[in-house]
Amino acid sequence: MKKLVLILSSILCSGFVFADNCENARNTYDDVYCTNKIYASVDTELNKNYQALRGKLSDKQKNILKKSQLAWIHQRDAECTADTTIDVQCRLSTTQERNNWLRERLRECQTIGCKTKALN
Repeated sequence: MKKLVLILSSILCSGFVFADNCENARNTYDDVYCTNKIYASVDTELNKNYQALRGKLSDKQKNILKKSQLAWIHQRDAECTADTTIDVQCRLSTTQERNNWLRERLRECQTIGCKTKALN
């Protein structure tokens, strides 16, 4: 029994090692795993950029940004969801675009000041 558990553990661990090699995805499982892994990283970056931008804004601007972010989330979910299926690649690309938008607003705040109209 111990041998069987050891063999199964080895097989499972080796599968995780191969799945984590995202530069050379071997199959659909690896591809889905890697896309989800990248999406999680991009989503973490999105939250970091959002909080950094919020820290530069007035209360009024924070409210505008929050409404804008919620509208973006609803739009992303509508575009990237069909029935009960979530298109992770779609979420990844739209989240990357939103990250670019947030970084641009942050740059504006740091150089010329935070423009309320740009937050919509």
